[in-house]
Amino acid sequence: MKSIIYRSATVIHILLTLLYLVWRYSYSLNYDQLIVSVIFLWVDVIMCFSAIVFVISLWRKPCPLALDESEKPFSIDVFVPTYSESCEMLETTLKHCINMDYPHQTFLLDDGNRPEMKSLAKTLGAGYFARENNAGAKAGNLNNALQHTQGELIAVLDADFRPEREFLTRLAAFFNDGKVAVAQSPQHYYNTGSFQHRRISKKEIYSDQDTFMHLVLPARNNWNAAYWIGTNALLRREAIQSIGGFPTDSVTEDVLASMLLHGKGWKTVYVDEPLAYGLAPATVSEYFVQRLRWGKGAFQILRSHNPLFQKGLSFMQRLFYFSSVSHFFEGGVRIVYYLFPAFFFLFGIMPIEPYPPIVAGMLLYFGVTRLLLEVISKKRINFMMDEVYSVIKSFIYLTALPAFLFNKNIRFRVTPKDGGTTISIHGLIGPAVIAGLNLAAIAVVITRLSAMAPMGIFGWIVFIWCLFIGSVAFTACYYCLKPLIKKSK
Repeated sequence: MKSIIYRSATVIHILLTLLYLVWRYSYSLNYDQLIVSVIFLWVDVIMCFSAIVFVISLWRKPCPLALDESEKPFSIDVFVPTYSESCEMLETTLKHCINMDYPHQTFLLDDGNRPEMKSLAKTLGAGYFARENNAGAKAGNLNNALQHTQGELIAVLDADFRPEREFLTRLAAFFNDGKVAVAQSPQHYYNTGSFQHRRISKKEIYSDQDTFMHLVLPARNNWNAAYWIGTNALLRREAIQSIGGFPTDSVTEDVLASMLLHGKGWKTVYVDEPLAYGLAPATVSEYFVQRLRWGKGAFQILRSHNPLFQKGLSFMQRLFYFSSVSHFFEGGVRIVYYLFPAFFFLFGIMPIEPYPPIVAGMLLYFGVTRLLLEVISKKRINFMMDEVYSVIKSFIYLTALPAFLFNKNIRFRVTPKDGGTTISIHGLIGPAVIAGLNLAAIAVVITRLSAMAPMGIFGWIVFIWCLFIGSVAFTACYYCLKPLIKKSK
C-alpha cells in the first residue's frame, strides 16, 4: 500500500511539474518586461528539471546489495593523501588506518613533502611517498602512489577521516563481483558542532549533506549511478588503470573518475553505513572554500566532459550525472527566487504577469510539490534548513560560475581543517545582500502602505513571499555571524 502511495505521489509530481511549465510559458510571461520574464522562466525550467530527475531517482525500490560471502582475499593498499594538515591529525588517522582488521598496507601520500610527515610514517610503520611538485593536486598525488604500489584494491581516506576497524572487511566483499570498481561509504562527522550542522532538537542534528548522503546517493545506487565522493571508499586498481588513472583535469576528480568508470562498463556500490568519521567544515570560511571547489569542479566537468555526451553511459546515468554537475548551476540561479520580491518593491521589476492568480498559482505549485516531496522522500528532507543553506550557497556557486564560462586552470584548494577564521566576508556576502534587499523592501512597504492599495491581492502575496525570503536570509546571516555574536557576549 505504501509503495502505491509513493509511486502515485511521484507520478502526480511529474505530471504537475510538466503542466506547470506549460502554464508558465503560455500564460505567465510579462511582455512589458520580456527579458527579465524569460530569465525567470528559465530559472523555473532549471528547477523543475532538477525536481523531476530527483523524484525519478527515487522510483526504484532499494534492492539488497549483492554481497558474495565467499572467502577471496585481496591485497589492499590504503592511501592517505595530505598536503597541509597537521601532524597530530595525521597521526590519529594513520593509527585508525593501520588498525583496520583486514590485511593491508597503509601509505601516507605527502604532497607537502614535509620531513615531519616522513618521520611520522616511519614511526607508525606506514609507507611514505612524496613528490617534488604538486602537479594534478590530489589526483596527481594518488597517481604517483599507484606507480609505487601493487595492491588489487585501493582504499582512499582523506587526512581527517578515521575508518572503523571493519571498514575494509565490510567493503572488500563487494569486489568478489569482478565488475565492481568502487565501493563507497558515506561521509559521517564527529564534529557535529560544525558550520554545516545545526541542532534541531535534543535528539536530532541537521547536516547540510544529509539529503545527499542518505537519500540521493542510495537512490542513485539503485540505477548503478552512485559515485566515488573522494574519501571513505575502496577502489579496484584495474578499473582505475582502465581509465588512465585518476583524472587530473577537474578539481573534483572523484565524480569525473566515477563517470569515466561507468562509461567503461564498471559498476559502483554505495553502502549507507557509518564506516568512517571525519571533520566537517568548522567555520563558514572553511565551508566556503570546500563548496567553491565542488562548484568549480562540477563546472569543469560540465564544460569539458558533459555527461549527456559521455560514451558508454546508459540514459539514466547520463541524466543523473548531468543533474549532479548542473546542481551547482541550479544552486546559483536560485538567487533569482530570493531577489524577485525585493526587486518588485524596490525597482518595479515584474518578471511575471501582474495578475493575482498568476503568482497565486506559482505559490500553489511550490506548496503542493513540497507536500508531495514529503511523501516521496518519506519525510527525510528538512525543507526549511535546506532553504537556509541554499541561500548561503547561492552566492558561492555564482562565484564558481567562471569555471564554466572560461577555460582556465583552477588551483586545487584543500579545505582548511584548523578552524581558520570564524567569519568569511565572501561567505557572508550572499546572505547579507539577499537579507538586506528583502528587509529594505519590507521597510518600503511598511512606510508606504497606501501604495499597496493599487496592487491589491497581488502585492500582498508578493509581500508575504518577501517576508519569508527575508526571514530565511536573516537566519542564514545569523548562522554566518554566530561565532562573532557569541564572542561579543
